[in-house]
Amino acid sequence: MHFAAASPGPVTHILFGSSSGAESDTDKATVYYSVTVGDSSHIHCADTDGHHSETFCLESQAALLGLFWHAAKSQLVSVAKTGDFYIHGEEEEGRGWQQIVKMKIGGGAGPEGPALMVAWVGDQTLASASGRDDVVRLYDLDTEDNYILRLDDDIRSEMSATISSLSWSVAAGILSAGTSTGRMAFWKHEQGMALSSSSSAHHMDADPSVHWLLQRGMTVAGRVNNVVWGHGDSVLAVQSGTTIHICQRGLLQRRCCGLLAAVQLSAHEVAIESMQGSNTLQVASGLQIRGLGLSETHLLLHSNTAAELYDLTVAPARMAFAFTCLQRLAPVLQGHFLFRAEGASIEVCSMAGAVEQTFVLSEGDGKPTNMEACSQFLFVFTDTSRLCMWSLSGREAKPYGGAGRVLDLPPDLLLISMRCNCDGSKVSMLTRQASSSQQQSQELFVYDVQTGTISICSFGDEGALRCPQQHFWDAEHPLLLACELAKTGNAQKKRTAAAAEAAGLEVAMLFATPQGIVLQECQPTEACQGVVAVAAPFLYTFDTTSEAVKSHQRQVVHQTVMHTFIGMQDVDRQTSRALLDFSYHLAIGDMNEAYKAVKLVKTAGLWRSLCLSAVRSRRHQVVQFCLDNMEDVQCAQAAREFGRVAEPDARLGLVAMQLGQLEEAKKLFTCAARPDLLNKLLQACGEWDEALRVADKHDRINLKATHFRLAQHHEGMGDFAAAMKHYQLSDTHRQEVPRMLFEAEQIAQLATYVTEMNDPELLCWWGRYNESLGQFDTALEAYQQANDTVALVRLHCHQEDFVAACDVVEKSDSAAAAFMLARQLEATEQVAEAVHYFGKAQRTNHGVRLAKQHGMDSELLEQALKSSPLLMLDTAEYFEQRRELDKAVLLYQKAGKQRRALELCFSAQLFDTLASIANNLTAKSDPAVMARCADFFLEHGEHEKGVQLLMQACQFSRALDVCNHNSITLTETMAEAMTPGQGTEAKEREGMLRRIAKLAKQQGSFHLACKKYTQAGDKVKALKCLIRSGDTDKIIFFAGVSRHAEIYTLAANYLQTLDWHARPDLAQSITTFYSKAKAWDSLALFFEACAQIEIDDFRDYQKALQALQEALKYVQKSQKSSKQAVTESLTGRIAAITAFLQAQQLFGSDAASAVQMCNGLIVELSSDDSTEGDVVDARVRIGDVYALLVEYWATHDGMQQAHQLLERMRITKVPSGPYIEANTVEAVYQAVQTA
Repeated sequence: MHFAAASPGPVTHILFGSSSGAESDTDKATVYYSVTVGDSSHIHCADTDGHHSETFCLESQAALLGLFWHAAKSQLVSVAKTGDFYIHGEEEEGRGWQQIVKMKIGGGAGPEGPALMVAWVGDQTLASASGRDDVVRLYDLDTEDNYILRLDDDIRSEMSATISSLSWSVAAGILSAGTSTGRMAFWKHEQGMALSSSSSAHHMDADPSVHWLLQRGMTVAGRVNNVVWGHGDSVLAVQSGTTIHICQRGLLQRRCCGLLAAVQLSAHEVAIESMQGSNTLQVASGLQIRGLGLSETHLLLHSNTAAELYDLTVAPARMAFAFTCLQRLAPVLQGHFLFRAEGASIEVCSMAGAVEQTFVLSEGDGKPTNMEACSQFLFVFTDTSRLCMWSLSGREAKPYGGAGRVLDLPPDLLLISMRCNCDGSKVSMLTRQASSSQQQSQELFVYDVQTGTISICSFGDEGALRCPQQHFWDAEHPLLLACELAKTGNAQKKRTAAAAEAAGLEVAMLFATPQGIVLQECQPTEACQGVVAVAAPFLYTFDTTSEAVKSHQRQVVHQTVMHTFIGMQDVDRQTSRALLDFSYHLAIGDMNEAYKAVKLVKTAGLWRSLCLSAVRSRRHQVVQFCLDNMEDVQCAQAAREFGRVAEPDARLGLVAMQLGQLEEAKKLFTCAARPDLLNKLLQACGEWDEALRVADKHDRINLKATHFRLAQHHEGMGDFAAAMKHYQLSDTHRQEVPRMLFEAEQIAQLATYVTEMNDPELLCWWGRYNESLGQFDTALEAYQQANDTVALVRLHCHQEDFVAACDVVEKSDSAAAAFMLARQLEATEQVAEAVHYFGKAQRTNHGVRLAKQHGMDSELLEQALKSSPLLMLDTAEYFEQRRELDKAVLLYQKAGKQRRALELCFSAQLFDTLASIANNLTAKSDPAVMARCADFFLEHGEHEKGVQLLMQACQFSRALDVCNHNSITLTETMAEAMTPGQGTEAKEREGMLRRIAKLAKQQGSFHLACKKYTQAGDKVKALKCLIRSGDTDKIIFFAGVSRHAEIYTLAANYLQTLDWHARPDLAQSITTFYSKAKAWDSLALFFEACAQIEIDDFRDYQKALQALQEALKYVQKSQKSSKQAVTESLTGRIAAITAFLQAQQLFGSDAASAVQMCNGLIVELSSDDSTEGDVVDARVRIGDVYALLVEYWATHDGMQQAHQLLERMRITKVPSGPYIEANTVEAVYQAVQTA
């Protein structure tokens, strides 16, 4: 797809980003671009869905310098040439973009000033530089840190040097800056190839610039105008003027031979040093050095196409000769011979360049690609994956082992480096992916010459985190191999905070055993660029970046003790060999052979060093073994502590602490997650700030204890202010600060401290102290401030100021203070006041005791009523003996002895008291007591109270009798209380329920009676009670759930007494109940009644006919003997009504026939014996027939005939009023009279 810019003007910047919701859509791409319109920049957005719009316009009236995408926060970062810096973020729900940050970048000087340069570094950092200064400024957008990176002092010494270009390599993680003087500076971030927010947060307390390591720079001719990194991390293009410099980044080459070491310093310079510490010899070459070789007398330098041999026996070093070499096939220097490849042959040259011997590889062996030599063998690897060997032990090199041996290497790997051990028995190899010149393999291969097998050591077990760069064999031990490891980009991204400390190179010490390659230890290298050689017990490293090296004040090569040999580097050769064998057997897990290797070691100091080495390498069994052999009391203590701690690393930390390795112990305690042990160690070391930090973050349980020990430390140092602070933080200041100041005789300071703290406990202590000195006023003030009412009362009483003491007690309402005052008043014979305050203190036993002793009966009763039940009984007996029975009864009742209280009431005729007791009786009271009280109330006419007590005493039958004989209303609550439980015998329970129901029915409580009859199982009586209540809805419900024929019939009979014609639901219920009861006769009668009502009330013969037909249907189901007669009667009625209805219908079509039929009906109805007046059961009423004829003749000019019919009705005593309207009758008579 394509689109045109939305605004007129040139497009200056384009970048890819994302928009709202685009994270989950992998097929959608969003492009942001800037358009310059006049003096302003407009930012636009377009995506693959066809959306295109302007997002925002920069406020700055200047051209845009840089546009970047902050992926972590989905924000746009823009920088104008004026130095204005903006961050824009998309609003919620995609409503637009808003400005979040606006600031000014240092170094911006406007359109006329020096150029401003910016670069997006990592994921969240913006780097900027100006052509007017020599620093790079960095802004971390997540942590809001800003800091600067400075150039090398050599560059800064050039007064005119300013930064002229800026570039960032994503692959290498290197920030490069070019200067106006042609110098290139490089900074590598120690945390890897991506700057993440997590890593920044980890180091937020430190200066972020310390994590940028200044690398060795380079120089080009002229001003650096532009710097561009190529694909990967190894190629750099530098523009200076009209010249383009292509620079390749690679490892610095290094070689070792005996005591000499050669280290590449730059692309054209090599340093030669003796590892014993002699001066450095530097050799400069015109070649672009890609590799080097070293012997005791000569130095070999080569590029991809040429090589030079230098003689080191003269000063300065002199080039012996130069020659061409195959591209990427390095020549090899070994002893007094130089080996170089020419096509498919290998030439052996002297130091003067003369070819002394030539080896020709067979066609099957292929062409050489790699060569390596040791003192005894020459190894050549070919393009057919064959390894050819020549023995160098004689005067001439001879083939060894026949034809080349095929190495079983993976086909996708290409060999890039090969090293052989000191005796030529093993060859180590490094490879890379054949399809990529940058992607180095994470595996090390070791070929065993004797067995022809290949062992593999992979360094990608931790998630592809480490990559081998160089490998070295020990100079004397043929099985010890060192491998230089570098963390890959993935390692830096995935590395935890703990691993951040080892951001540099690591050296893996390996043993090439018959069973495979075994890792002995992994040793980080600090302040170095790589490894030169390994010669146990030392590891030789180099550093070319320090100022001392550049000024030739310090050697390039440094000697470092291997971790395994720390403290044992000065032992003799035999002991060193034994220790190395010990480490070898430990690595392969052969503990017996390991102990045998060091069984002759007797030096305690050596055992101590060996133990420390085992601690560093985390070998617990070795540590225990070393402790047992050290014969040291301190170490014996460490051995005892070793088994008391569960965590292995913590046990090692205790050992390290006993051996004086405090830093190692701190690391071990940290790794073991034992902050308590780390805290104790830091305290012992006097690192109190760190100890407090650890306790606050990881060991909160010991935080107060740490503050307490620090306070003790400050106290011992005489720093009382700091001691008081930490005593307070440890929450021990109430005891420790007074003790400290009192011992120091700082009484005035102590008084000030107590006053300022205003702590109740401290104030009480201060009051007691002053009280002991007789300073009562000061003590009272302290007690008052502390609100210690007990102490105030005690001191007032001591001063015999009882009024003040009483005032304190009354205001404070403190039970303890009241008790203190009461005891003091008792001691001074103020009995009444003492009894009062004993009661206020809730110490009623003392109040009762005093009241008894002094005959204070009123106060005694008051105190006893507030006391315990036991004390109440004792006081009640006291009053009973004194014949104060009312008080005794009250106390007996209060103490729960109702029976004794009632006995006294009955014996003393205390009716009022008895009534009070009865009112307080509950269901939990003694039934016998309640029955006796009930009898008392019944005798005195209090029948309702008597019934309640009888019910509580479970004498329900008697309670019912009382209710029945004394007309006491039976409530539902009383009925429920008297209802026996389900566990009662069925017959007894039914009898009681019937008695309750009968009484309720007698009292008109029909619903209650229904309920109890139902519970008794007599549903018929229950329904009859409901019928008497007249509650139609409940009657219908009850009948519906009872499912009993008699109940159905009773309910239907009751419903017929209601106005069921006005309520169709009642009629339906009647029909349903009769049907369920199968009472067909009753149902037939019901329908006959329906028919009669339809005729009498509504003259609706059609509905009457339907009702009679229903009645006939149910009569036919009847089993009665009168069924035939009833059927005939219903059939006749149905016939009469049918004839009447037919006559009504014929008046519209055949009036003569209708008149004839009506006359016939009149004759038939008049001659019927059952006719009384105008009613013939449920047949047609004769008056309705007359009315039909009269109305017909009156409306069809037959007034004379109508008059005759009316007269006939009068003669036969059939009233006209119920059937014929008065207007019609009057009209007929008027018409006849007129005629």
